[in-house]
Amino acid sequence: MVSDKQKNILNFINIFVEKNGYAPSVREICTGVGLKSTSTVQYHIEKLINSGYLQKNYKKSRALTVNSQMSKNKIPILGEIAAGSLLMAEENVIGSVNYPHAEEATELFALSVSGDSMIDEGIHEKDLVIIDKSLQIKNGDIGAFLINNTEGTIKFLRNIEGKNYLVPANKNYKKIQVNENIQPIGKVVSLIRDM
Repeated sequence: MVSDKQKNILNFINIFVEKNGYAPSVREICTGVGLKSTSTVQYHIEKLINSGYLQKNYKKSRALTVNSQMSKNKIPILGEIAAGSLLMAEENVIGSVNYPHAEEATELFALSVSGDSMIDEGIHEKDLVIIDKSLQIKNGDIGAFLINNTEGTIKFLRNIEGKNYLVPANKNYKKIQVNENIQPIGKVVSLIRDM
């Protein structure tokens, strides 16, 4: 079984290789997934190698490769979603990303984050959020929402005194009361950080 940290490491390696044509260093992985210890990253890399998700040429540096079976687990990146002021939500496929254990039956896709309204929850500008359209967003979950059928945002869904609100994780932004113009897109199930 692959842990969430290992999923994030695997996804980071995959995106880095697709963008740069070579594997990231251990320090780049640390920065990319928000871990401080290179030994922790090394431990997770070894676990991924032993599980068959990664391959490593021990005679070369920057020689990690994602196992080719992972290409079956690609999910589309559908543009940007706001974590801050609202942006137009455009569902244009701008690429794809490998996501471990993505099953064909699930409705997964990724969106690139724009803005800083979720920064206190560790969601930063340019992060990729993985969204599952098949999962209902419950009280306390982070979800993707469509406002007025044109603008997308990610926020916590919180029930406050019997009313639902979209709540940011940054004190500089205000909560938004849920009404008939706000539609849930799906639950945020994972985060991928690029450098």
